[in-house]
Amino acid sequence: MDTTTPTGRSPARAAWEKTGTALIPGVLTPARFNTLVTEAHDLLSQATPHIHEHTAAHRDGSFASPVHCAFVPPGPTLQALAYDRTFLTTLREATGITRLIPRGGAVVRYQEGDFQGLHTDSVKSTVTVAFALTPDLPPMGWAPHLYNAHPDDLSQVVADHGIFPEGEAFTTLPHPYGDGSVRAFAGYSVPHWRPRQTVEGLLVTMSFLDL
Repeated sequence: MDTTTPTGRSPARAAWEKTGTALIPGVLTPARFNTLVTEAHDLLSQATPHIHEHTAAHRDGSFASPVHCAFVPPGPTLQALAYDRTFLTTLREATGITRLIPRGGAVVRYQEGDFQGLHTDSVKSTVTVAFALTPDLPPMGWAPHLYNAHPDDLSQVVADHGIFPEGEAFTTLPHPYGDGSVRAFAGYSVPHWRPRQTVEGLLVTMSFLDL
């Protein structure tokens, strides 16, 4: 990724553009977190499988490789969190992106053996926010050296290293769980993946767009 400090950028924005991620503490109260856990479990019967086996660029510019998981629709608590004024203010301050607005959210359900191969999020999701609702969820793979890589280059990465690449240039990002923090990351520009899960787990994901 570009390690230079953009002229006129706030320190938070410069840090965001350098690393593509920020851990934001203290934004979830224990009561709200517990309500989100209960809400997600109550909605598990509405989970929709998300399964595909292709590796290709989508029309919106994002990149996908094989995936096997399920999406649980957001309940009222999760929907309210996305529009919570304090939460949005904290997210904007942490990323230095002052015009972020919510696009949507869901709970991703991983059963044992589920996975998401190397991919990038929709370009309409400037910032993705995630946190675990179950303990021991493995960290996601993270490839900051492939920041804004062309889909053809990502196809070559998959051809050379598989959908769960490993090596010195690849790293991981953990999912916060139960400590009041959330993970913000530039999933539209930095490829990431979640290897085959060894435990069943639930992960909240929310998307925010820079107007």
